[in-house]
Amino acid sequence: MKDYYADKENIKLITDTQNNNLTIEDMIKDPIIIETDQNELDEATIHRKLINGVENRFLELGIGFALVGHEYKLKVNNKTYRIDLLFFNIKFNAYVVVEIKSKEIKPEDIGQLQFYVSYIDKYVKENSNNKTIGILIVKKKNKLVIEFTTNTDIYVTTYKLVNKNYVLSS
Repeated sequence: MKDYYADKENIKLITDTQNNNLTIEDMIKDPIIIETDQNELDEATIHRKLINGVENRFLELGIGFALVGHEYKLKVNNKTYRIDLLFFNIKFNAYVVVEIKSKEIKPEDIGQLQFYVSYIDKYVKENSNNKTIGILIVKKKNKLVIEFTTNTDIYVTTYKLVNKNYVLSS
């Protein structure tokens, strides 16, 4: 069985002098590893697994993430919306909106994420912060959907389920 925790051919060393050249794509893991004994998970379960063991899950997402809230509430015209996860990325001085989908990406998923990103930009972020970033975590990417519906502030990554009983060989 493939060792999902070590990919020696794709390891990228990052030094302090290189930090200024990092992009958000350098800082987001793809795929995000989720340990489970199930073959399929719904969005709420993926959300819960990311929140459980918060410190480890921040490292799983990538570099520089600080949790602002999960199920973060937005109120628009007396209707309440909930952002799955809202982070602040210290390295980018920017809010990061994370939405989780348990299926293949659809155009409306990106529309929902863009709505949340725009809201955070307008009502939450401060002038000293950089533009809000959106990350969509999906089971499967669709290159054409991503190409035709995303902008430069929306990123798509996947998750991978790994059997939690899998023991790494030494």
